[in-house]
Amino acid sequence: MSALGLLAPRRLGRLIASDAANVGRDPLLLAVVVLSALPALAFWFWADAMDRAAFAAFGLVGLSRYVAAVALLIPAILIGWVGGFLLLEDRDDGIMPALAVTQAGKAGFLAYRMAAVALLTAMLTLAGMPVLVPQASLALSLVLLVLIAATAVLCAMILPAIARNKVEGLALTKLTNLLAIAPLLAIIPSPWRYLASMVPTFWIGELLALSPGASMPMPAATAAAVGVSGICVVVLLRRFVRRVG
Repeated sequence: MSALGLLAPRRLGRLIASDAANVGRDPLLLAVVVLSALPALAFWFWADAMDRAAFAAFGLVGLSRYVAAVALLIPAILIGWVGGFLLLEDRDDGIMPALAVTQAGKAGFLAYRMAAVALLTAMLTLAGMPVLVPQASLALSLVLLVLIAATAVLCAMILPAIARNKVEGLALTKLTNLLAIAPLLAIIPSPWRYLASMVPTFWIGELLALSPGASMPMPAATAAAVGVSGICVVVLLRRFVRRVG
């Protein structure tokens, strides 16, 4: 049976139930999943107060606009980390090699896990967008949705592709968290900010036009963002495949 066999309702239901049980048994993973839903809620309550405080203390105008770019990525970072840590556990426990003899195979299981990460992230992002980026057009919202879901997949792939064990995975988390603040690099005047163009999440800030100067046109920024994200996914996927054999 091909990887599409995982789409069978009974088999898919068992996989989802198994992952939910694994997350539920680990307080840390469960807390991370819950926290991923909070940024938009917190922003809704405190954005205006944050703007007033920033203006009163530092003379900064519209601080919440920059915070929103970071808050958009927090669900992707957190959900991606949970998915990556589960893959890391599966690899270390010898489950991934054993999947090679199942009907769906390793490719099918990996496709399911990445799809689950991307879908859950997209749902949380879609729910938060009216609060975080109410000014975004439909086209921009769709582009952001795809890029943020891709970021979650990248975060999920980084841990098992690079970390040799769970301890290294936890240490690597500190680096993946930096992806959340990369959109703020778009504030740097052109052309210097494009030195960060190979960081996928940089393009979130570029698409949101965080720079006080001119930003790259949306079609060009979208093409660059998709290309960079695609390259990163392919590189990490190949490394992951080599690690699991």
